[in-house]
Amino acid sequence: MRWVKPSMFGNEYELRLAGRCVATLTVSGFFRPAGHGEGGGGCWAVEPLQRDSGKIVVRADKSLRDVGVFDMSLSDHAGILRTSEGHVLILNSDFWKGNAEFQSPTGEPLIRFRFHGLFRPSAEVEILGEGKCLRELPWILMLGWCLIVGYL
Repeated sequence: MRWVKPSMFGNEYELRLAGRCVATLTVSGFFRPAGHGEGGGGCWAVEPLQRDSGKIVVRADKSLRDVGVFDMSLSDHAGILRTSEGHVLILNSDFWKGNAEFQSPTGEPLIRFRFHGLFRPSAEVEILGEGKCLRELPWILMLGWCLIVGYL
């Protein structure tokens, strides 16, 4: 799987699998960007909460129900995702190595992003181990890419 930016001048991204678009994400805003994504049978909004709180919420578009909250108040390059289903995932990233990874609380890698280019126009995405079983996987992929493009 791969996140790509089809046009250098737009703010739209596509998640491609075997050359086919399976999800889209539009990222808007510069300093505290928000995102809107569609794919995997749903639509989600990724929005920063209160100014300088370090928290980002993911909402299901149709119900406006919060499905997850990502807290990066402890670090600029990592954070904790808490889902409404009760899952906790840790995101660690390394800008210089060009990677970010969601892990279980025990450190098991679940979703890995390897991003390329100065402005991060693309990334390879690997879904590992128990990550394949996450019901929240579609919106976690969008949240992860929105974080990489706008925050990390």
